[in-house]
Amino acid sequence: MSAVLGNPMATTAALPLLLGIALALFARFALPPASPVLTLFWAVLLLFFYWDTLGPPVMPPVAASQKLIYLAFAGIVIGLLPERVLGRRTSFLAVIAFAVAFLWLGWRRLAGASPNLQMIAALAVGLLTLLGAAMLIAQQASRSPPAEEPFLAPAAVLALSLSGAIVSVLGASIITGQLLGSLAALIGGWCLMQYLATLRGGAAASWSKGVEFLLLYAAATALIQVALLAPKTNPAALILSSLPPIVAVLVRGRLQNLLPGARLLRPLVAGILIAIPAMLAIVTAIVWAPHGAALGFS
Repeated sequence: MSAVLGNPMATTAALPLLLGIALALFARFALPPASPVLTLFWAVLLLFFYWDTLGPPVMPPVAASQKLIYLAFAGIVIGLLPERVLGRRTSFLAVIAFAVAFLWLGWRRLAGASPNLQMIAALAVGLLTLLGAAMLIAQQASRSPPAEEPFLAPAAVLALSLSGAIVSVLGASIITGQLLGSLAALIGGWCLMQYLATLRGGAAASWSKGVEFLLLYAAATALIQVALLAPKTNPAALILSSLPPIVAVLVRGRLQNLLPGARLLRPLVAGILIAIPAMLAIVTAIVWAPHGAALGFS
C-alpha cells in the first residue's frame, strides 16, 4: 500500500480522481450541494493535496510555492462564509483576493525585473484570471437551470488546472504542475459522477459559491505563481490556460437555444467549448518543448 501511495501518478491522478468520485456520491446521497459541511470536505481535500505536494506550511513563507498553501487557507476562509453573507459580494471579494495574491506572489519579481515577454504574460494571466473569476462567480443560479449549467464552473476550473499542470511541467515547474494535476483529477471525478447522474435522468449537483470560489482561487493562484516565477514556460500557453473561466461565462445560456432538444449532449458541448483554450495551451506548450528540453534535463 505504501508503495502505491508513494507513486506520484497515484497521488497526482488516481487518488484525487477516486476522492472526487466519493465526494460526488457523498453529496448526492448524504448532503445537499450548498451545505457548508460539503464545502468543508472540499477544503479538507484541497489542503491534503497542498500538504502532500508542497509540504507543511513554513513560517514565514519565503518561496512563492510556500505561499500557495496560505493562499489556499485564505480561499477556504472566504469559501466557508455563509451564502447570505457572500451573496453578490463574492465577485468583489474575488477581485480583492486575486489582486492581493498576485502582488504577494510576485512583488519581488515585479519590483526588480525589467519588462520582458514573460513579465507581460504574467500580468496578462493575473488580469485574465481575475476577470474570469469575478465574472464567473458573479453569475447567479437560474431558477430552472439547464442541464449544462452545473458543469460550467467545474469545467472551467478543470480545464484551467489540467492545462496549467501540463504547461507547468513542461516549463520546469514540476511541483506546481503536480498540484494542478491533482486539482484537475479531483474535479474530474466530481464531473464524471454528475454527468452519469444526468444520463440516468437526474439533475447534476451545482457547486455552492463557496466551493466555486475556493477551487477557482486555488487553481488560479497556482497558475499565477507559474506565470510569475517559471521562466521556461511558454507565455502564449500560460495566457491560453487562464481563459476557460471567461469562456464558461460566455457559454452560459447559449446552448439551450442552439441545442434545445439535446439535453444530454449540452454538458459535453459546453465542456468542449470551455476546454478549447486549454487544449490550445497544451498543444502550444508541447510544441515549445517537444523533447522535454524545457524541463532542464538537456
